[in-house]
Parts: sequence; structure tokens; C-alpha cells
Amino acid sequence: MSIARASGAGGTLSQAFKEVTELAEQKVQSSKSGASSLSLVSTPAKYIGFALVLAWHYCLWFVPQVFHHIGLLEDGVTFTWLANLAATVLALFCIAKFIGRRRHLSNYRWLYFASPLVASVATLLLLVHPASFSSLGVALSLSIVLGAAGAVMWILWGEHYASVKAGFSIKHIGTVFGLTLITTILISTLLPALLASLFVMLLPLASGILLLLAIGFKKKNKASYPCLLPKKTARAGLRSLVVVSVICFVASAACYFLAAIIPWELLPHREASFTYGIIGGALLMLIISAACILVFKKMNVFKLLPWLLVVEVVAFTLFLVGEEFYYPSFLLALAVCAIFEIFLIMYFGILTSKGYVPPAWGFCFSCGFIRAGIVVGNSLAVSYEQNPVLAQIATPETCLIFIGLLTALLIPLVKQQFSIVSLTSDPVEANELQTICQEVTKEFSLSKRESEILVLLASGHRAESIAKKLVISPYTVNTHIRHIYEKTQINKRSDLLNYINMQRSDY
Repeated sequence: MSIARASGAGGTLSQAFKEVTELAEQKVQSSKSGASSLSLVSTPAKYIGFALVLAWHYCLWFVPQVFHHIGLLEDGVTFTWLANLAATVLALFCIAKFIGRRRHLSNYRWLYFASPLVASVATLLLLVHPASFSSLGVALSLSIVLGAAGAVMWILWGEHYASVKAGFSIKHIGTVFGLTLITTILISTLLPALLASLFVMLLPLASGILLLLAIGFKKKNKASYPCLLPKKTARAGLRSLVVVSVICFVASAACYFLAAIIPWELLPHREASFTYGIIGGALLMLIISAACILVFKKMNVFKLLPWLLVVEVVAFTLFLVGEEFYYPSFLLALAVCAIFEIFLIMYFGILTSKGYVPPAWGFCFSCGFIRAGIVVGNSLAVSYEQNPVLAQIATPETCLIFIGLLTALLIPLVKQQFSIVSLTSDPVEANELQTICQEVTKEFSLSKRESEILVLLASGHRAESIAKKLVISPYTVNTHIRHIYEKTQINKRSDLLNYINMQRSDY
């Protein structure tokens, strides 16, 4: 929906915002010679570093030959992997809670160096050192370190994308993540065992180097993050984030219950089937991206997410049909869960860019709920495997329960689709404008006069007309406007209008 469709005061705000935006775009186009850094930031290649964090996880836990002294499906590796997932989830939420609404993890500059280095060293020790699995405690300790380091890198990348106002479009992030996953998994599969381990060890280092290059580690200027909407105004976005997270938690638990309950001895490629499942997810992501580029140009991640639940229901149905369909069911389950994680990066990245949630919380949710679901689903399947009688009796019923849950969750997920589209792209209505300005006044403790000027600015007035309307001097008006900028941490009129417009625009 176009911003120009708003009526009344909301329409005036939208029209003013559109005019200012067009002027800004003209200035950018007229100064191409000095905008090389801007064009570099806007390229799809900026997502490669973040994609390497995800590729590191999948190469580490889904490529059989990277482990030197133990098989991929041994109990030691399974428990270590579950501990790694749990540690990642715990670290993500602890970091987000520690940071809160106003602080950022990027303020701790040493983490840019420490987290990739720690991740690489711990990866090498886990994969190559003979003593890593001689005692399960050693392997578990290393996996917890890996989880914490991975969580730090995940949030650092999320904060970086928020600061450069990344678009999180399917055609960009989907293509880059898909290609990066396929390339890294194929390389780690085709290399000799020791070289494969070294390659996987280098992935977090490569991601860390790209992050340092992206932020310009010699620069001391502060990153510019999206200004957070007032708490009351942002509640609708936060509510949608929580609902979608819970749904994806259930969906990922269902995926990994299905994948883990299928006896791997019945899979035609045994351990390598796990690798093929992740490659399948990357290929499916590329197909979706290509379709969005070539055919469905206006398609967004909000509309696509419910279809993943449909595919998951199909995977469960195939499993219940018979053993001859176990393999496609297994591949679909792994592929869908991999795509869920990529989709949530885009989904919550858009909410973060609109100021509904701090970057740390948005990216914490995008990873945390998916991996928590994996832990629950895989643990449930392991408990069934420990008791074959229970597995034989309860597995079909559990699958039917998951099918029922996934089908029921389609309704709230589709509702969230329309809610999110409205929150992120529909223009502010006339009756919302006054309420938003009141919330901004309360959030940033604006004075009564500053609040009056804010409303007039939102209605399209400039300093001269505000001065005449309030019978004060233009100098006094500009002083109040400067105070509004200082309190809201917004530096120019176009950004202030965008903020009052709740940062809504087509994505």
C-alpha cells in the first residue's frame, strides 16, 4: 500500500515524508562519486559473513567426515550437538536480556576479535583433538563454548545489519544464504578428512574478518541503529514476534522429531543423508529466491512462512504412509527446518529495521526459538529410541498430534502475516498521528512546547509556519526542534517524519 494513500493529518505526514525522501534520493544520485561505501553496503554480498555463521553450524554438525575420532551418529556427538544448541539458546537470551533496549553488543569492541577466534579454536579441538570425545565432559564443555561464541557472532551480525538498514529481501538474503550453504557443505564434503576439519574451523574466522571489514574496525564513530518505537506503540510488533516465534518453535520441534525418529539404518545414504537434507534446504531456498526474482516479485517472507507448515505436514504424511517414503520425509523435514531459520532472519530483521524491537532481541528470537525447538524435538525422539516398545506404540500417534498442531497453527500464522504487513507497510492513519506523537512525547520526556512542535512537524509544517502558528520566533522553534532531535537521537527532519510514520514503507 502506498504511503500517499493516507488521509487527513496522516496523509499530510506521508506526503511530507515522501517529498523529503525523494529529495534525499536525488541528492544521493547526484553524488555517486562519493557514495561508493553506500553502494557497497546495499549489495547482496553483505550477507555472506552472516551466512558463514550458519554454514559453520551445518558443516560442523551435518558433515560426517569432519569428526576424526567418532562417527556423526554416535551418542557422544548427538548429546554434544544438543548441548551446543541449548548453550546457543541460553547465550542468546542472556545477551539480549543483558543489553536491554538501549545498549548494543557492538559497544564491546573486543568481542569482534574474541568470538570468532574462540569459535575457531574450540571447533578445531572438538573435531581433531584425540581427547575431545575420550571424556564426554570435554566434548560438552567445548560445545558450550561454541554455542556461546556463535551466539555472540549472531547478534553482532544482526546489529550490523540493523545499523546499515539492510533490506532483508528474499531475493538477496535467500540467494546468498542458499549459495553459501551449498558451497561450504560441498567443499567440506569433498575435501580429505583433516582438510575438511580445518576448512570448517576457518569459517567463523572468515565471518569475523568480514564483519571487521564491514564495520571498519579502525573507525571509532558510533553505529546508527534504527530508533526504537515507543514501548506502547511497539507492542503490536512484539506480540507478532512472540506468536511467530512460538509457532516456529513447535514447527522446528516437529521437524527434528520426524528426522530423528526415522532409523538412520533405513536411509539409503546413512550418515550422508543429513548432509543431503541441508543441501536440499539450500536448494529449496534458491528455488524460492529465483521464483521471487523472476515471477513473484512482490512476494515477501510473511506470505511464504505458512507454506513451510504445509510442506511439513506433507513430510509427516509421507512418513505415516510407509517405509518406502521415509527418505523423502526425512529430507523434507531437515530442509524445512533449515529454511525456517533463514526465513526468521528476514522476518525479524524487517521488524528490527522498523524499530519494533532492538536488534539483539530480534536476532535472538530468529535463532533461539528454532534451535530450542530442535532440542525438544530431537530429545523426544531420542527418548523414544531408548524405549523401542514405547516408540512402536507412540510414534504414529505423536506424528498425528504434530500434524494436528501444525494444521491448527496455520490459522494464527496467516493472521500474523496480515498483521505484520499492516504494521510494516500500511501508512499511519489520521487518527493515529496524535496518539503516536503522545507516545513519542512520553517515551523521550519532551516538554509541552516540544510536543506541540512535534505534532506540527508531523503535519507537514516547517519552522517558519510553526513560528507563525505558535506566535514565537523561528529561532525559538529551531531550538526546540534541536532539543527534539537530541532527545530522540534523530538527526534530520526526514528521519523524524519516518519515525513518526512508524517507519512504515514497502519492503
